[in-house]
Amino acid sequence: MFTNSKLAKSVKLACAFGAVAATGISVPAYAQEDAQVEEAAVEKVQVVGSRIRKVDFVSNAPVATVGIEQFELTNSVNTEALLNTLPQTIPGLDRSSNNPGGGIATVDLRGLGTNRTLVLIDGVRAVPTTSGGTVDINTIPAALIENVEVLTGGASAVYGSDAVAGVVNFALKKNFEGVDFNTSFETTEEGDAEIWNGSLTLGGNFADDRGNVVVSMQYTERSALFADSRDISSVALTDAANADGSLFLEPFGSSGVPGTSIFTSLPDNFGGAAIFNQDGSIRPFVRSGAENDFYNFAPVNYLQLPQQRHNITAMGHFEINDTTEVYMRGSFANSDVPQQLAATPIFQTSTFTLDGNPFIDPAAQQILSNAVGDFQRDENGEFVLDANGDRILADLDGDGIADTGTAFLRRRLLEVGPRIVEDDNTMFSMLAGLRGSFGDSAWTYDTYFQTGRVNQNSIQLGNVNRARFDQALILATDEAGNVVLDADGNPSCANTAANGSLVSCSPMNLFGEGNISADAADFLRTRVNSTSEYEQKLYGFNISGDTMDFFELPGGPIGIAFGFERREESFSFDPSQDLAAGTIAGFNGSGPVAGAFDVNEYFVEAYLPLVEGVEFAELVDLELAYRYADWSTVGGVNAYKIAGSWTVNDTLRFRSSFNRAVRAPNIGELFSPQNEGFPPAEDPCSSKASNQSDAVRAICTATGVPADAVFTPTLDAVSGQTRQVSGGNPNLQEETADTMSVGFVITPMDELSVSVDYFDIDIEDAVFGFGGGTNNVLSTCYDPSNELGGVGSAFCDVVNRRPDGSIDFVEILSQNVGSIKLTGVDIVADYAMEVAGGDMRVNYLATYTTESSFQSFAGSEVIDCAGTFGNTCGEPTPEYVHRMTVAWGMDDFDVQLLWRFIGATEDDDEGTVYFQEDTGSFSYFDLSGTYHIGENYRLNAGIRNLADREAPRFGGNAEQSNTYPATYDVFGRTYFVGISASF
Repeated sequence: MFTNSKLAKSVKLACAFGAVAATGISVPAYAQEDAQVEEAAVEKVQVVGSRIRKVDFVSNAPVATVGIEQFELTNSVNTEALLNTLPQTIPGLDRSSNNPGGGIATVDLRGLGTNRTLVLIDGVRAVPTTSGGTVDINTIPAALIENVEVLTGGASAVYGSDAVAGVVNFALKKNFEGVDFNTSFETTEEGDAEIWNGSLTLGGNFADDRGNVVVSMQYTERSALFADSRDISSVALTDAANADGSLFLEPFGSSGVPGTSIFTSLPDNFGGAAIFNQDGSIRPFVRSGAENDFYNFAPVNYLQLPQQRHNITAMGHFEINDTTEVYMRGSFANSDVPQQLAATPIFQTSTFTLDGNPFIDPAAQQILSNAVGDFQRDENGEFVLDANGDRILADLDGDGIADTGTAFLRRRLLEVGPRIVEDDNTMFSMLAGLRGSFGDSAWTYDTYFQTGRVNQNSIQLGNVNRARFDQALILATDEAGNVVLDADGNPSCANTAANGSLVSCSPMNLFGEGNISADAADFLRTRVNSTSEYEQKLYGFNISGDTMDFFELPGGPIGIAFGFERREESFSFDPSQDLAAGTIAGFNGSGPVAGAFDVNEYFVEAYLPLVEGVEFAELVDLELAYRYADWSTVGGVNAYKIAGSWTVNDTLRFRSSFNRAVRAPNIGELFSPQNEGFPPAEDPCSSKASNQSDAVRAICTATGVPADAVFTPTLDAVSGQTRQVSGGNPNLQEETADTMSVGFVITPMDELSVSVDYFDIDIEDAVFGFGGGTNNVLSTCYDPSNELGGVGSAFCDVVNRRPDGSIDFVEILSQNVGSIKLTGVDIVADYAMEVAGGDMRVNYLATYTTESSFQSFAGSEVIDCAGTFGNTCGEPTPEYVHRMTVAWGMDDFDVQLLWRFIGATEDDDEGTVYFQEDTGSFSYFDLSGTYHIGENYRLNAGIRNLADREAPRFGGNAEQSNTYPATYDVFGRTYFVGISASF
């Protein structure tokens, strides 16, 4: 009953006999003796995508199986590194994800979002990490992975909500006996970006082989690599034009500079922007050329995030009797992944002491007074006017210099130190169950309970308190308005209170690089922290069997499975006060979140072998599945599946499936308060606007931009990012997706198998931020030809501007207003042969995406991201991508060449011309090998990015590090070596 029969073996056997529907990309270890498989040893197995167990079962939907050999040959210490090479995935968060990031690793099937990809461990849901229900792949016990099964297409009828894009199932080793020790090390050709990994797995049988217990421990240490270690990322770049109109990349950065800058109405020779010298004088801000004044924030950012990870997993099972088995699994994972950004850039409208300020040069005081000097106001806050109706300068001593000035200040607070987030994620889960059979019948049962919790503790360093920043700019003055100085000529704060700091106020010399004293920096600093907890409880049972004893179709008995699952999930995010109130500058403010849901789900599946063993119909079968889920949030929802196949003969098989999938809104989408973020987006009223027509100018002035600021650098987005305020919506409903696939598998000879599958995924009522996000809101509002935009439209109403016309924030809330469509073709080929006295296998997986479009709301433009990248579509989505391996083995030696091809993509913004409009196609080659030393030891080594191919460079359309580091290799040629000992 409980004989060990791994899914990967069954898939390979089916492939060898030409009936494969699943795709095995694992490469056999040819140095080992071929397994002798007798018919009696083949038992009923369960394949991802169904709960029905059948002999030689193959899926009616495309399934890719990544075997343990691929993890070993590629030294994939972090699981996402291997998954991101599959054509079915678009890279999610990984070791290069510093900003955006979060200290986690994710998998994103078809680019439909991590919240639409369901992650399982041995067929049971993994415990999520974030309020969006995303699973941190770092919590998976990598040392115990037997294989990873990737099912693309909706699977909600079988597994429930979230399985819209598909399912990633991590199948763990079963019945392990012995001791297995592994250690590996990798480093780049530059001698950096090191990763060390070690694991120890112990297992054995007991009670006359009725039980088995396995314990596995793993430790991973990944070194930090800063952006200044590579030419591509050492300097922030932007797009610039030569006199002849040709484009190039020039050094750029942030207008938040160490010396403080002010962009406002200044004397003509300043060009509308000024920067302070160290002596408190000012000069024009240089905005272009190789030697400009923008701050290069890149060097101190992480290119590779450091990591320390611990995983401990114990699991076991015991046969109580011939029909009953108890099983358990407990897992603990801790991952410490800090992130680091350049020192805080503060952009804030502040009032500062001007007249007599010892920190500001007297000549600069006069220039600033004329530009930003404050005027007298009455007790009601209204300007005091003279006899001519002109405003009166606030100048107590009458020297023509205003006592104070108010300006939008831009300062990089180097004196405070870099911004650092120390994320510590801890996961604990426990699974216990009882499974068995009903007597000697074909009917089996499985009942289980799982509880799990993920805690994230986050400490942020390098933030400053905005109120204390303002407080330190106002100096103590006497009744005549003169700044009070001590015996040493030093001023003091007008308000000396600590105001929540650990020290009292110290005056801040903001006017020149390096001028902020250590005492003033201490006063500004504010340490913030947060804790979050995701808790999951899962109860379930299922019964499966067939009708062999009482009814059969012409093709055999009907397979049936049915069951029930109850899930209770809750999430809480508890930030410290400054973080919750958004009173900090540095990292984004984040309010508290608390929410929960529960769902009861009932499901049934049926497998109908309609015809078997007749001419031109070796097998015709049908799969049906239905699931009803009753949510505490959205009520009752339905999902179903209809799939079938027609095996013409041993050579040709056709297959097709249709799924109605659903995704209920997650806790973050439902209950998040308003939080801020900084997505890439430019102000259509700034100097970077592609359309600077009078029609656009009119909209700009009507929406709060001063006439003299339209199309000027004053409005340029800081670092190309615009502040976005977003939040949840408790009235959200479920997303609905119709997914379809149709294809064939052809096996013209025993050594060759080819499959081609067309897929179509259509999602309605997709959860989008209003207007499709900040970039789309701005482009719609300021598009004179778009009837949805313009003055008074809903799009312009959510754009909030400061008095100087620059954008303060764009308000985006979640709604069921979007639609998503994805179509394409998956191609798989596997060929084996004898070459040079050894066995060779060629494996090829490819995806050709014909459409990857979304519509952010009804009536909006349909944006097709297939073959594009950029500020709207994000990560490159090539129309064609493949992963191909050529493996050869003889005796104790195996070698593999991996070819990963990434097709060309074009920038998605037709209205803006960038230096890098087309990425071109990229090929990466990896070479690796394994040598077996006797029966107990194995040595593996390899080289990644064999040709040392450099990533493409971008300007304003980059994601981070001037490129897309999750898609293109930024580390260069990398070497790895590992050794394993098994006893």
